[in-house]
Amino acid sequence: MRRVGALPVLTLVVALLCESAAAAKPGFGVFATINGKKFRAPSTGKPDDRCVSGNYVASGGIVFSALECRGRGHRKRSRRNPKVLAFACGVVNPPDQPPPTPPFEAPCFAAGYTEVRTGRLGIPVSMKEWLSSLSLQTGPDGTVVERSSVNIRIDSFDGTYVRGAFFGVFDTPQQPGTPTQAPISGEGRFSFPVREVAQ
Repeated sequence: MRRVGALPVLTLVVALLCESAAAAKPGFGVFATINGKKFRAPSTGKPDDRCVSGNYVASGGIVFSALECRGRGHRKRSRRNPKVLAFACGVVNPPDQPPPTPPFEAPCFAAGYTEVRTGRLGIPVSMKEWLSSLSLQTGPDGTVVERSSVNIRIDSFDGTYVRGAFFGVFDTPQQPGTPTQAPISGEGRFSFPVREVAQ
């Protein structure tokens, strides 16, 4: 019977473990592919994280921002040529209706994505920025309906940690010569502890 060497077997096991870890869902933070580029902003899982921070809105929404950083803990700082995301999204219901409970979707009143190019000492030398667009439409019953090019879905909120997704396209470039759109590939994901619940 032919014996299989231990080294090839160990190599195969390590490769499978690495592949499994890469396929696993990321932890706390904000992760997406936007404008064809990976966006990764891991969070420490603490509300005072320097690079991923936000508030849950009690009426049914969320406001948060994420910056690509390097380092850990209090040593975290902006990475070279970082990308930045910011969202202000929520449901607008009549006063007599209770706020929605997760899971629910909501339009973004304002959302932005920025690609920054930095020079020596981390000083920004140029940037490309896109915003979302928002329109208001009157529904059949006379209520106003918000339509946004970027939307969020809040999957869960336990009073501390909020988890969900964002999708759509940033379709309003802010600099001349910038491509007209920066689409989100599929869905981006977010998961982090909020600083507070805003009323």
